[in-house]
Amino acid sequence: MKSLRVIYILFLLFNINVNATLYSYSISETFYESIQTDKDSTLLNNQIDSGTFLNNQKELNIEFAKFILYWHHKGIADNANFSNEELRNISISYSYLEKPKEASEYIVKYIKQSYDINILNDNAFENIIESKEYLSVSKKYKPELNGWILFFFSTGLIGIFIAIVLNLRKKGDTTANILISLFVLFHSFFMIHVSLFLSNYSFNFPNSLYITTSFSFLYGPLLYFYFKRISEKYVFGFVDLLHLVPSLVLFMYFLPIYSLSAEEKLHLLYNRDEILHSTLQTVVIIKYFSLVIYGFLVYRIYRKCSRKETKYNIEILKWQKNITILNSVYVLSYLIYGFALMNIVTTNILMYPQIFSMSLIVLYVGYTAYVQPRVFSKKYLFNKLLFLKYQKSGLTESFSNDLKEQLLHLFTIEKIYKENTINLDVLSQRLGTTRHNLSQVINEHFDVNFFNLINKYRIQEAQEIFKSDIHNNLNIIDVAYDVGFNNKVTFNKAFKEQTNLTPTQYIKHLINLDLKVLA
Repeated sequence: MKSLRVIYILFLLFNINVNATLYSYSISETFYESIQTDKDSTLLNNQIDSGTFLNNQKELNIEFAKFILYWHHKGIADNANFSNEELRNISISYSYLEKPKEASEYIVKYIKQSYDINILNDNAFENIIESKEYLSVSKKYKPELNGWILFFFSTGLIGIFIAIVLNLRKKGDTTANILISLFVLFHSFFMIHVSLFLSNYSFNFPNSLYITTSFSFLYGPLLYFYFKRISEKYVFGFVDLLHLVPSLVLFMYFLPIYSLSAEEKLHLLYNRDEILHSTLQTVVIIKYFSLVIYGFLVYRIYRKCSRKETKYNIEILKWQKNITILNSVYVLSYLIYGFALMNIVTTNILMYPQIFSMSLIVLYVGYTAYVQPRVFSKKYLFNKLLFLKYQKSGLTESFSNDLKEQLLHLFTIEKIYKENTINLDVLSQRLGTTRHNLSQVINEHFDVNFFNLINKYRIQEAQEIFKSDIHNNLNIIDVAYDVGFNNKVTFNKAFKEQTNLTPTQYIKHLINLDLKVLA
């Protein structure tokens, strides 16, 4: 039988310029007759040999496709195992016969067995390239990027940076910052991981398989204990480790998968629906209940703080409120994400709301860390005496912001700090408010006292003067007087506190920088 196929192919090649339709008909008839008389052939009861399709010979290829598919059905009846090349040719045969469903089915079998997605770029499938079955397979395996995926991936990278920066804050509460930074970090890793999945680039990084799944039960506890820490200055005990038990169990369950080789993980990636689908369903369901429970606990802490508003700064309450709202949105969107992951709905687009809500949380934390860094300040979080000091001042939020803008104008435009007689009373009169109100505005918006604020602007001005003095003609005492100081000693002390250098050392530093530039 094998020699018969060789003769057939040679016959086709020698008659390539003859009328293809007439020859293919007569040849195929001969083949089918031969096959019918050779039903018990040993060859037909074993694996199918790979076929060869001819270029630009549509009619001959169709006849050859019919022959391969006859042999394919015979192989199925005999429980034959098909090689990669045989699966490829079977899928091409169905494509030539314009059967997209069957062709797509064998494309998937080929990909899962060979891990080769380049078959999707084969021109042999041009007959079915517009079919919904082929497009579905292409969308599942072919790498593809879009604006949303790039946004999620970029946000994940930004989140990693934010998590690092939060732990570099010297004035922050270490425990609280570690909790919120881990919360952001795990969200960021998840967004990067899901971006690889949605773009189908996860097939290029098999070691990323389920790498973030072990974090699934940590989101709720991290946010819950962060809220407890910033609202109650909660001190953790041994019993709190029980909240980590579900995550530890999940990690141990996936540990055998993490220890697999890259090739074994690739096999799981291409066959994950059949192998680990039920496990993922269980994880999704448990995670959803975990998010709901901890989300409720977070909301309860916020409500408790809001009832004691007089003891808490309005910015802290606003921060807690916004995080609570964003977390609630995330919990609701995760329900939709769970439906998509469990194939209750079959479109990946429903995964986007949950990842988008994650992105909002990460970006909001980063925005707050940049615009309102005091929210992460230990002094601002736990100094309730400061809040009680100003709670009866009668200073509204809008008036406070207005005073802040006027104060900035006086410092940046009018440079009022250069007046060596300036003090809190004089400045409050210039702003048309009380000394008490001005002190509150400076403490709340600048997180320093009046004298530190004045010195900050004076030293910044002095630095600019030194930088512009390219010939080094100015005396230090003259600069001190010019920016508002009354004596050199106070100037030197304030300068070193802000720059960690004395004025003399700072000038030498500038000279060295100029010499390096000239060199």
